[in-house]
Amino acid sequence: MNREGGETVEPGGRGAARADLPSVLAQLDGHVSADQRAAVRRIRTAIEDHERAAAYVPTVPKLRTLLEQSEHDFHDEIAACLAALAAEAPTDVAPSSGTLVTVARERADQSIACDLLHALAAVAAERPDVIAEHADAIADVLERRRGYDRCGLEAIAHASEYAPTAVEPVGSVLVDALSVNPTENGGPALRALGRLARSEATLPSLEFVTDAAALVAHDDRSLRHSAIGCLDDVAHRDPAAVASVAAEFEAALSFPDPDTRALAAATIGHVAADVDTAIEPIRWEVFELLADDHPHVRARACVALGHGHVDAAAPRLRDLARTDPVPTVRDRAAWAVGQLS
Repeated sequence: MNREGGETVEPGGRGAARADLPSVLAQLDGHVSADQRAAVRRIRTAIEDHERAAAYVPTVPKLRTLLEQSEHDFHDEIAACLAALAAEAPTDVAPSSGTLVTVARERADQSIACDLLHALAAVAAERPDVIAEHADAIADVLERRRGYDRCGLEAIAHASEYAPTAVEPVGSVLVDALSVNPTENGGPALRALGRLARSEATLPSLEFVTDAAALVAHDDRSLRHSAIGCLDDVAHRDPAAVASVAAEFEAALSFPDPDTRALAAATIGHVAADVDTAIEPIRWEVFELLADDHPHVRARACVALGHGHVDAAAPRLRDLARTDPVPTVRDRAAWAVGQLS
């Protein structure tokens, strides 16, 4: 508190950032490269040391202009600032996406591309419509970077949520990224491939189904759910492709997490609706789910067994149809019994 009872504004606090902004903007507007570099460094230091990104959002248009000017030798620092500002205010950085993509493409093999992809991923999370038109260019950057780059894949995944067909040209990049490093690249690659499968877009191949199946019982919850969800999406287009890896669901059907068991059972049910033999390798694992403690798991197991025409499950399904305390489970069990009759 100060002597008047108000808050004391520390020299490095938010008040200082507001006071500093006009001079920073003036330096960025100037024509002396050393002054512009100094301004960029002031922004970067303020963000990294004091977490004051919000105060410097008004500098985004000027930073974009500097990034477009090839004569400067501090583009890496500009990109780092834009990445931090995109994380704070993605909609303010969205109008700069075209420049970010252009520079990333020109310097795909340099470290600057990593920060630019970070910025694009942050923008894509809020404005996938803006990034969708750049999906092909982002994929070009990823192909030229060793091991791909998760941020670039995240940007494409967000774009696929807005417009799946927009990422159709980059399908092969997603397949390759998943194959190269399933654990690191799997989340965004699987989400985008799943949306492609659900859309009217053309898939480059279904080779990724095997890679996805290997992840359905992964320790990381988000990754295994992305894998199961992707296979569920593929099942709507080509159930036989998922039927070929149905045995891989065994561990997911007995996974400690009930939501994983439910998702796995639901996917097997969708596949068995068209390929009833798909349930054969894991029919007893699905059957055991009829006794699961969680009603949403029991309900989905009923549907899978009904679609799979597992006659051995009929007595238990009849019992559930009469006695299960949850109406949804009773309804699904009765439906499954009808399928077996």
